[in-house]
Amino acid sequence: MQHAVLVNEQHAKPREARQVTYFCRLCRNYGIKTRKAHLQNHHNANRDTVTKRSNDDLVNVIFIESR
Repeated sequence: MQHAVLVNEQHAKPREARQVTYFCRLCRNYGIKTRKAHLQNHHNANRDTVTKRSNDDLVNVIFIESR
């Protein structure tokens, strides 16, 4: 039994191609890789506030994927 060779095979991408970067609506900064760390370091957000699961929607609203 022969198998057809796939022309468009799924190869592992390099790390930079896999990494999603974000745009921050608060400071209008591009190229952010870690959203929660950015909020803590640049916008003085409390760690407990940022890591709560109920505030995950807020983090999603502040950041937009900018790839």
